[in-house]
Amino acid sequence: MTSTQSAPTLTVERLFSEPPLLGQAPSQLAFSPDGSILTFLAVAEDDRERLTLWRSDVESGEQRLWLDPVAIANTGAETEEEKAARERKRLFAHGITSYQWSPDGGHILLPIDGAGYLFDTSSEQLRRFTPEGTRQTDFQFSPSGKQISFVRAGNLYVYNRASDAERQITSDASDTVSNGLAEFIAAEEMHRFTGHWWSADEHRIAFTRVDEAPIPITHRHDVGPDGITTVAQRYPFTGGPNAEVKLGVFDLAAAAVSWPDWAEASDDYLARVDFSGPALVIQVQSRNQQRLTLKMLDGSSWKTLADEEQKTWINLHDGFTWLPDNKRFLWLSERSGNQQLYVGDTDGNLTPVPSNLGRVDEIVWCDDQHAITSGWQEDPTCNHIWRVALDGGGSECLSHGGDEAWRASWNDATASRDGSAVALRQSNAETPVQITLTDTQSQARQVLYKTDLADPSGYGPLLASHRTPSFGSLVSSTGHDLHYRLTLPEGASAESPCPAVIYVYGGPGVQRVSRAFAPLTNQLFAAHGFAVLELDNRGSSNREKSFEDVIFNHLGEAEVADQVLGAEMLGAMGEVDASRIGIFGHSYGGFMTLMCLAKAPDVFAAGVSAAPVTDWTLYDTHYTERYLGTPEGNPEGYEKSAIFAHLDGLKGPLLLMHGMADDNVLFTNATKLMAALQERDIAFELMTYPGSKHGLQEQWVSIHRFKLICDFFTRHLGTPQ
Repeated sequence: MTSTQSAPTLTVERLFSEPPLLGQAPSQLAFSPDGSILTFLAVAEDDRERLTLWRSDVESGEQRLWLDPVAIANTGAETEEEKAARERKRLFAHGITSYQWSPDGGHILLPIDGAGYLFDTSSEQLRRFTPEGTRQTDFQFSPSGKQISFVRAGNLYVYNRASDAERQITSDASDTVSNGLAEFIAAEEMHRFTGHWWSADEHRIAFTRVDEAPIPITHRHDVGPDGITTVAQRYPFTGGPNAEVKLGVFDLAAAAVSWPDWAEASDDYLARVDFSGPALVIQVQSRNQQRLTLKMLDGSSWKTLADEEQKTWINLHDGFTWLPDNKRFLWLSERSGNQQLYVGDTDGNLTPVPSNLGRVDEIVWCDDQHAITSGWQEDPTCNHIWRVALDGGGSECLSHGGDEAWRASWNDATASRDGSAVALRQSNAETPVQITLTDTQSQARQVLYKTDLADPSGYGPLLASHRTPSFGSLVSSTGHDLHYRLTLPEGASAESPCPAVIYVYGGPGVQRVSRAFAPLTNQLFAAHGFAVLELDNRGSSNREKSFEDVIFNHLGEAEVADQVLGAEMLGAMGEVDASRIGIFGHSYGGFMTLMCLAKAPDVFAAGVSAAPVTDWTLYDTHYTERYLGTPEGNPEGYEKSAIFAHLDGLKGPLLLMHGMADDNVLFTNATKLMAALQERDIAFELMTYPGSKHGLQEQWVSIHRFKLICDFFTRHLGTPQ
């Protein structure tokens, strides 16, 4: 892509306004059970925050809008359960935010605005099956599709489609008790978003009964545009108690519930539950997260299928999958140093599956002979889809088809029920989103969707000023490769060096640098004259375990050292002015911004910190204890990992941003930092957002905060000379 001096450039208002610059990029791809239709969600043309349902005919490739819920609205306000579930899943859109095909393909289950709907795929009629004036969450088809389970007001219900009647399964919900829902820690930190599971024969439903009473009440002040609301929140602060989680198994015929004792210790976590195969299988994680036990309910006792142990922590995954014979299963483990694929059996044997992959990240589909997986071979910035022979016969790549343009790319996949086809959601440095249908045997490929960058109503007018990034890597002090993506603005040269912004996350569980099309916020910074560097420091995700483990017991040390390496690389380039390097990040990235400013004040000239954790004793149990242990067991680690031990070193200008209704990184993190800065007579700029939670995703908030960020960096770093 070329650039010209006279070409229009990206503005904040255009980036966050309608129509979306990159069009209706498909998400949540799913095949119909017979494989003839591929469905997906796309944003509405008139509202980037409303999602609509589309269908694509697999044989012809014909696509059309199938359902737009613009006229559908439930009565009543969104419940706290719904709000919490949306925040945990980072769902900031409305309309159709999720959907499920019925097993026979005749209907699609749609939760819309708290109500349950069935969409008839033949007549294309939509029917509501939950009562008017009620709100529900966590809808699930039973394995046959004849029944639907959901949660209303903290109790579990089952709807029978044949009789058009619902049945209440639990009735003891209260201010502290809920049934069938994932608790805060499970959803926010373990990424387990449901709390109930159907048995394969539909005779039973397993569900969690969560009682938050052990967690002390803390009063959080949600500051909104119309006033202050005091919220009595049971937030599980690190080192403190978690909710009590019981596992119930309800027999639908007998109308009786049993309560198997799942925990090995009183403070264990119920990390995963699976009821799809011959028996109930759970994953139990120890409180210190150094042990994970996979076990199956055998009669009235538990049988261990696999044991995982690490000296640091164990990363949870969704890789447990029964093979069709119901005697063996697939499993992912990092016991070899990087996550790989294993075949296990009900006798507790676990055998690695040989392949040429450096890391297996996800199991997409499997039968008794093969698995379709995602992962990387040599370069962690390139994610591909692989067909792996379970007998050790090797693997083949399904996602680039020998096309050199797609070897350096990022791919996610959805498989048809029989595994004969995969729908690839692809992206590379030149292509935002491409949907490619691939035959897994012949590898014949059909492009169903490709983002039109030249669209005159979208990105087209800005295409001439687009800046294509470059990729590279540095070597850390421990010998690990640190991958980066660099976007330079127009006109940067040794004669006219530009300022730079390091766009950082830096924390575990996230990878910023990939061969996918980069976020348009990078183009926004470049349009304002800034070089943009993204660098995945040690501790980041999708790497070998030793790469992550460096941060154990002490946060903000190795990560800062690696970002300093990135800044030094920028400073050594003729195109960048070493004295004008800023840093910006959100959440863990906000924490990183503060630590970099305080620990390397001569390197970073200014910083924007959004929604930062400033004191890890103010964060939750599961996340914080995974890396730091408890405050009682690691007081020095907590002290050195908080910004307050390093504030005296902070010299550069700081802009602090925080949502005033943040229930994840509590606003107390910001107020405690404000007080500490004021006590030290350190000047800073502040912008708070009434009513906004952690994501700060509202359209008006996005426009306002990015205008402030660009203005802040322009004032303190300047523009190219």
